[in-house]
Amino acid sequence: MSLRKVFISIFVFVPGLVFANTWNDLWQTRDQQGMSYFNSDEYKKAANSFKNDQWKGAANYKAGNYQQAYDEFKKDDSAVGLYNQGNALTQMGNYSEAIEAYKEAIKKRPDFEDAKNNLEIAKELEKEKDQNQNNGGDNKDNKDNKDNKDNKDNKDNKDNKDNKDNKDNKDNKDNKDNKDNKDNKDNKDNKDNKDNKDNKDNKDNQTPPPASQQQQQQQQSAQARQEQLDKRQAENLLARIDDDPGGLLKQKFLRDYKNRIGSGQ
Repeated sequence: MSLRKVFISIFVFVPGLVFANTWNDLWQTRDQQGMSYFNSDEYKKAANSFKNDQWKGAANYKAGNYQQAYDEFKKDDSAVGLYNQGNALTQMGNYSEAIEAYKEAIKKRPDFEDAKNNLEIAKELEKEKDQNQNNGGDNKDNKDNKDNKDNKDNKDNKDNKDNKDNKDNKDNKDNKDNKDNKDNKDNKDNKDNKDNKDNKDNKDNQTPPPASQQQQQQQQSAQARQEQLDKRQAENLLARIDDDPGGLLKQKFLRDYKNRIGSGQ
């Protein structure tokens, strides 16, 4: 129940005021001046003008100055004074104190219907206030639960991030291993290429001897074969001239043979 929907009346008892002949009289009393402002709805000016405590409290109440009104109403402990105190306390939101003031007013005047009506209003307002406070506590608990959930979500996100980082590290390790394998393969390929190159170089280094050397070897072989042939022919020839007296022919052929060998023919 909102205070805007609550109508709280104020009973103010004031002593009889002696008015001047005209309102324009410069010699008006303070209460007369206050009443003039009050009737003109100038409540702040009226509150400053009134000397009477109850009227002064009523003007402050109308001006919305509930604490000042309560301070003035406290000076009266009658049923009306207690009722007016309850009204000011209700407007300030002090419902429990207002309830006690209304109850005291009803005790002093059991037929005080306005006090009974405002007492029920104060009770409803207090109940509404308690419910709002409880709801506020529940909202705080919900907020705490939400914060806890958010913290858990943040932890889960952190864990997921850590898992992702671990996966990334594993991937990086795998990539490194792959790179190492590739490097090893490249090294092996380089080694194979080097070995192939070395083999090729060795093969290239096994160059055939120069043509002049080959020719010389061939000539030497041919010469050796020719010498063997000539030697056998000479021996055959000498065998046939064994009957030569004095060995003259034999010596002649031997000289010719030596001459051929010596001349390289």
